[in-house]
Amino acid sequence: MKTYLLPVARFVLKRVLARQCEATIPRSGEKGARVNCFVVSIDKGDEPYLIALGLEEDTLSCIEWDGSKYQIERQVALAGFNLSDITVTHYYGLSTVRYGGVLDYLIDHTLAWPYLKIHAVSWLSSIDQYLFNKRKLVSKQRIDLLKLLVDLAMDGKHSHEAMDLMTALYTMKWFLHPQGEETHRRLEFFLEALVETGELRKVNHAFVVTGLALRAIEEYEEQERKHTENVKMQWRMFWLTLAIAVLTIVQAGLVKLPPLLDLTAK
Repeated sequence: MKTYLLPVARFVLKRVLARQCEATIPRSGEKGARVNCFVVSIDKGDEPYLIALGLEEDTLSCIEWDGSKYQIERQVALAGFNLSDITVTHYYGLSTVRYGGVLDYLIDHTLAWPYLKIHAVSWLSSIDQYLFNKRKLVSKQRIDLLKLLVDLAMDGKHSHEAMDLMTALYTMKWFLHPQGEETHRRLEFFLEALVETGELRKVNHAFVVTGLALRAIEEYEEQERKHTENVKMQWRMFWLTLAIAVLTIVQAGLVKLPPLLDLTAK
């Protein structure tokens, strides 16, 4: 590292190492959401090399990768590296921001672009979740559920647990929906009922489609087709009956229609 760049590296490293992460970094739940710490690392190409723990004057206290984990204590001169060799990783809540060099950190962290993006995504996600929570989760009825399971089986996914199906139906947002658990229980009830009628079989906690599911779907679609034809026929009969009734009233002279063409008009 060139001598005039040492103050820049020293300035950045002292700031980030003052908030270095602990050995275990929570990445989920409330603990993960409160994380705000840094890891400073130096790699050799694609291979891990050093994790910086502290800086005294221009000497880095590090632990070196031994092939399986970081554990060999080392003291290395800061001047022996370029600014681009030093990677700064910021664990910010449940997000991770990785800076590929000291200058990248200095510029992007100062401008706060990564954090604006994180907060914008979080804000949009919260609005999306809010609007989703306003919707009422409608349980898939028997045939709709069977159709979904058959479609998934056609894609090679034959075994499903109730929680997986909830995610397939409503995405991961159902976990935060106020009716999520209630709908989950209702879905499990439907699945158990389909096991009893033979359309599904249960293997441990997962549900697998049987041949009876296809027959049930075909029978339902045939019934729907017949029902649709019956409704259409009933409407045709209604309009035909109405037309006959109107013609009968006209022929009986109860209602006089104006002539379409008056040949006596001069």
